[in-house]
Amino acid sequence: MTQLCLFVERMSYWKSFLLHVIQMNMKKYLSYCWAIVLFVLFSCSNEEYVENQNMILPKVLKTIYPDSPSDNFETNIVYNENKIVKVSNKFERIDYSYSGNFISAEVKYNIQNGKEVKYSETFYEYENESLKTVSKILNGEQMRYVYSKNDDGSINMESYIFDTQTKKESKNPGLNVLTIDNGNLINMVSEWGYNDVITCSRFQYDKYNNAFKNVLGFNLLLGQEIFGSEINISSFNNLTRHSYSPIVSGSIVFEPYSCTMVYEYNKKSYPIKKITYDYAGRIINITEYEY
Repeated sequence: MTQLCLFVERMSYWKSFLLHVIQMNMKKYLSYCWAIVLFVLFSCSNEEYVENQNMILPKVLKTIYPDSPSDNFETNIVYNENKIVKVSNKFERIDYSYSGNFISAEVKYNIQNGKEVKYSETFYEYENESLKTVSKILNGEQMRYVYSKNDDGSINMESYIFDTQTKKESKNPGLNVLTIDNGNLINMVSEWGYNDVITCSRFQYDKYNNAFKNVLGFNLLLGQEIFGSEINISSFNNLTRHSYSPIVSGSIVFEPYSCTMVYEYNKKSYPIKKITYDYAGRIINITEYEY
């Protein structure tokens, strides 16, 4: 009888012990489950946030001339996800093509009396995910730009022109040297190749998001004007000042040139309005952005 009681007591002890172990393991298991669930939820929400941020794209640009309202116009932009497809306004239409994630071609049409007339074709080639060659046909003339990196990180942009009569390509004597800092073009020094003229374009930026920063491939199109007055398409931030001056002017007299841009931003730090002023502080135009 005593042994039976002792056996029952021991069984009761082990039962309590096992229940305790099971409860502890269940708590750990549930903790692990909650940790996994929270991790998945956070990862998904973070991916959705990044995806939503990357899909902020300008759909309409309204260009306003305060002194000449009849010249105002709207530019509409069409995308396939974050790949740009078409840009159009009352003056022109631009079509884009991609090769993978890189912009491969751009075709421009003038709108004349309601009809579209093609006047420009541009083809882009890349090397090591950087722009290497730009071939352009403009109103029948063929030209080519070749990019190469210097040891100091600056980029040379050399230009060539094709003679349609002799069927030969010749190098222009001039040279453009681009300096990039944090994704922004800050200097472009241009040797004209004649009259010993060297000029410099300087660019200053704010710290906020460029309206076009999420357009796939635009950041690689260095020194290429894309459309209209949006001369800083490829930059990471918004252009606040652009000045142009001679370093060596030779016999040529240069007029001073500079323009300043002032922005209003939305809560996500993208511009919703830009006012461009000339060197005398007069308004050139106003651009409003819709996303």
